[in-house]
Amino acid sequence: MAAGPHHTDMEFLMAEHGEGTWVTVFEHIGDLRSGRQGALYCALADKDVSARAMADYGWDVQIGTDAPGFVTSYSGGEETSTYYPRSADPFQRLVYQRTFHGRKDGYIELCEEFRLLHNLYFDAKANQYITFDEAGDEVVVVKLSADRVEVRRSYLRSFMAATQRDLLLYFEFTHHFNDPVDPIESVASDTLRAEVYSGGAYVAGYKYFVRIVGKKRLLAAPLHECGIAPFEKAKRFEAFLIGGDDDAPILHTSDPATLRDYFGGNPDAPHYLTPVFFRMEVMKKYYGSSDYEIEDGRLSRKGAWSLRLDNNAPGHVSVFLGDLGRELPSKEQLYWKSFNIVPDGRTMSHANFARSFLGQFHESENPAHLFKQKFTRLNKRWAERAGWELFLPLADKDRHFFDDIRSLLTNEQAEFDALILCLAKTTIDSLNVKGIRKSVEGGETDKSIALLGQLLARLNVPDAEAYVTLLHGVQTVRSTGVAHRKGTDYEKAVARYGIDANDYAEAFNAILLQFVRLFDALLDDLGE
Repeated sequence: MAAGPHHTDMEFLMAEHGEGTWVTVFEHIGDLRSGRQGALYCALADKDVSARAMADYGWDVQIGTDAPGFVTSYSGGEETSTYYPRSADPFQRLVYQRTFHGRKDGYIELCEEFRLLHNLYFDAKANQYITFDEAGDEVVVVKLSADRVEVRRSYLRSFMAATQRDLLLYFEFTHHFNDPVDPIESVASDTLRAEVYSGGAYVAGYKYFVRIVGKKRLLAAPLHECGIAPFEKAKRFEAFLIGGDDDAPILHTSDPATLRDYFGGNPDAPHYLTPVFFRMEVMKKYYGSSDYEIEDGRLSRKGAWSLRLDNNAPGHVSVFLGDLGRELPSKEQLYWKSFNIVPDGRTMSHANFARSFLGQFHESENPAHLFKQKFTRLNKRWAERAGWELFLPLADKDRHFFDDIRSLLTNEQAEFDALILCLAKTTIDSLNVKGIRKSVEGGETDKSIALLGQLLARLNVPDAEAYVTLLHGVQTVRSTGVAHRKGTDYEKAVARYGIDANDYAEAFNAILLQFVRLFDALLDDLGE
């Protein structure tokens, strides 16, 4: 006789069920015609109840709904009906199979207590429940289908520990055969009851059957291991480069509790405000997603975390050592660590020094910050004064062109091209041609740059021609090198407007600062 699939089922129950990353807590398996059928289900119970339940192999609950309702009792000849929010049995279902007797399609529901404890969001499109980790990343916790429910083991164990209830995993596998197979023994222990039956098949076309039915008990961990406030796991702090060089680096943990402060704490340790330096590329991840907001001196992820940083100095980003530990989640610290560089003469920006140590207001030194601040202020003041916006607002799907404007993180052609496009979309393509034409006598042209030039001349803006040349330059570089295949026209345009192909970062910063001067000139005309 040979081993059959029931051997595999028993091995699964003993070694794998409930132990992997995903735990199947509900499943309908096969059908009679396939020769294999069965089901998996589960229930939660207090420790004493779950221990008693292991005295036999029978299921303590049936697949279905533990619905609220009335229980009628009799005492002294009198009938009393009492409402119960759930059945009186001590077993709590994690999964409910809702049915509507053919009037509507049934569906699967998840225990409300589990959903609320982990603050799960139902993604209807993917048919799964998700939550967010400390870094704000999505975590799939439950995967649903019509015949199967899987729960991420770590969240299931967390729920068990928090409620101090064990989990009983019920199972039933039935296989039908035509050839005799090796028998297997039943199992009876405190954590697994698996009863094995066999005999003549009761399904047409088969001679034999083997059935395994029972339950497996997963024990709840102690309460303090649930990982839910106030029992969160201890935060992991990364060590960062604070001195030395590549051959002899000096690192120190970012744990704020270990750092020197202004009150005498940890006098022999580096100070909380020790600057730690990173390559500019560390910001690429955040500029590439609308989930993050980057401001002058701050990076934040919506609804998750916020980090104070110095993004004003050219060539690098810096963060205080203590802020890295206090404000960044552990997995984000790992990401930042991969961009960590030795100080090697680098310093924080004047703006950050004034703000952090002198308590002074200091305007940003980052050309991109200045561009956005002045652009926004100008458009607001212009609308208040003239009754129309100088630059039309971008459509929602184009808003990223403004948000993505920044100093280059690398010196690569592709990034320069992308930012030139962002700049052109935000400024040249957004000029309010109708509004400008109405304010300029004889403004009949439809060319936005020419109209702006006429407006600047009417306002007697100094260096008006230089600003028109600036806009023509951006438009030309965009049209010859970004919107179309690059060729000799692009090379000529780059040379004509003084763009150094060996230093795109400096060239783009220079362009941004020219726009800032244009905005300042117009704000001066408005009396700002």
